[in-house]
Amino acid sequence: MVKRYNVDKQVLKDMVYGCLKELGENSSVYYHSKFGEKYSHFTEKGEKAVVAILQDFVHRILETEEQEYQERKKQDTFDALKGSSEKSD
Repeated sequence: MVKRYNVDKQVLKDMVYGCLKELGENSSVYYHSKFGEKYSHFTEKGEKAVVAILQDFVHRILETEEQEYQERKKQDTFDALKGSSEKSD
């Protein structure tokens, strides 16, 4: 069984990759120089877009981590209760 938070993590990873790739391919937000990284840079519009995107992703990542933590706590509680009921039988 695939846990929901695992799927969410992979989706988030794919989204981050996809967003960065799209930004890199958009000349209005990123200037890519064939002469190398030293001459490539985000435009002012691109810098604002990156900050907004990263703020959104950081929030989503932290929510996903919290969901994962809550799922682990719930599973630990169920396992503990299951172990207690087996001992009392």
